[in-house]
Amino acid sequence: MAVLILASCGGGGGGGSDSAGGGYGTTPSNSAPTINNSTSSYSVAENQTTAFTVSAADSDGNTLSYSLTGNDSSSFTVSSSGVVSFNTAPDFEGPSDANSDNIYSISVSVSDGTASASSSFTITVTNDTSDDNVDTFVAWDGVLLKNDTYKPYDKYATSYNLIIGGLPDVTDGFVTNVANIANRMLAQNDATNSVNRNLLLNNFSQYNAFQRVGSTNMSSYDPALNNENYDGWDNINDNYSVVDFIWEVTSNSPADEQTKAGQINAILEHLLHTITLIFDKSYTSWGYENTSSDLVLAMNQAIEGNFYDPTGNYGNLSESDPILYKRIIAQEFAYWMILTGWDLKALYAPDASPEWTILSASEMETNLPLAHTLFTDTVNGVLVNPTQAYLDSLTFGSLPTSSAVAISVSVAANNAGSGNVYVIDDTQKKSLTLEVGKTYTFTHPSAHPLRFSTTSDGTHASGSGYGTSGGSEYTTGVTTSTSGSTVIEVTSDTPTTLYYYCSIHSGMGGSITVSS
Repeated sequence: MAVLILASCGGGGGGGSDSAGGGYGTTPSNSAPTINNSTSSYSVAENQTTAFTVSAADSDGNTLSYSLTGNDSSSFTVSSSGVVSFNTAPDFEGPSDANSDNIYSISVSVSDGTASASSSFTITVTNDTSDDNVDTFVAWDGVLLKNDTYKPYDKYATSYNLIIGGLPDVTDGFVTNVANIANRMLAQNDATNSVNRNLLLNNFSQYNAFQRVGSTNMSSYDPALNNENYDGWDNINDNYSVVDFIWEVTSNSPADEQTKAGQINAILEHLLHTITLIFDKSYTSWGYENTSSDLVLAMNQAIEGNFYDPTGNYGNLSESDPILYKRIIAQEFAYWMILTGWDLKALYAPDASPEWTILSASEMETNLPLAHTLFTDTVNGVLVNPTQAYLDSLTFGSLPTSSAVAISVSVAANNAGSGNVYVIDDTQKKSLTLEVGKTYTFTHPSAHPLRFSTTSDGTHASGSGYGTSGGSEYTTGVTTSTSGSTVIEVTSDTPTTLYYYCSIHSGMGGSITVSS
């Protein structure tokens, strides 16, 4: 800044000042600098540090200085000549901007020491395909590795950086099925958002995502599953990101789990639990514990609309560990939302009511717009529907081959209302899945004869749509000649939806889905 200083000499009479001076000791006016960039949006390829140059000028010819502020300013420096550069060369596959979308936002301020000007800029990082390493994200190649790398899991596959490990008693065929389903879910398609997908798959490695696979269930192991009996047990649980097990169904599994549909759903559910755990670590929209995240807002809309009801499923966990409870119900909501968005819910998990009542993607779009939007904007860009055609083509060698299935039915006071209800596997009015080709024997109290119908509550149903005599009993393939026993042979001609009910007392039964 130029400063004019006038000085007078001593002696003589009181001489006047120079009339051109503008006043004794005055400073001329100063103009603020200007920023003259022709655009505020720049695009640069990954792996280089230079972003753009600030075009600034000062009409007074003063020396200019530059500074940065804004959401992503910590990722940049600016030189004395206005060159804005990344501190570290950006990686398209691992964005470090505030929104993790490869669009960095900063504000540049230019000062001449007295006055200043500022402008906002965005820098979009684009992909340099020449550095894409296809080996970083690869599908499982079909070969199970068998060693002690992940002991006690002695067989494993890696699908797009997600490790899938099976315990010694799990069959090779079952781990193969799980890995092949993971391959299909994590593959790319035309809807893939490469930024989001790359972030997820990178984070599988960063957080050591591990899907555990066991046989039957936790309580079936003798000796028990712990580090004392299974060396390495604590290492996997402590140093890898794990959620829950996928259990291979065997003849020792509960009778209602011994169906192909049930086995497929178990794989999908627990794979999605593990995958969405890494969603939680990757996307701000997916925060399990963030009350304003898109996921939690969508979940709350489902709860308030009575489409999702997690109460009663986790004991007193909401009181004993409220943070864990929030994470679990958000995780479970995410599974239901994705399964429904893929239109697989009605096929493989029809018995979810009242926890989840939405059956189809179109129904979810109508009733849960926040869930539909989250599914469309986030899930569709990262995960791929494995499809019913593929899932139905799988075979599970450990599923019992016997066509005879026994189901024990008891009666108890209704926890959710008045009167008595049927209880199956400790669940009141349990929704069931029966499989074509099997014969089911229901043993029940003789005072509460169990029967089947194509209408809810059977012969007790009345009103519009049921005819003058109400609902009717379904008898095709059904034997009731023995007191306390009802047998049904399920064939390809059996209706896909049935209901079981008590022929004497109303309101006791539940729904049945027939699966092929």
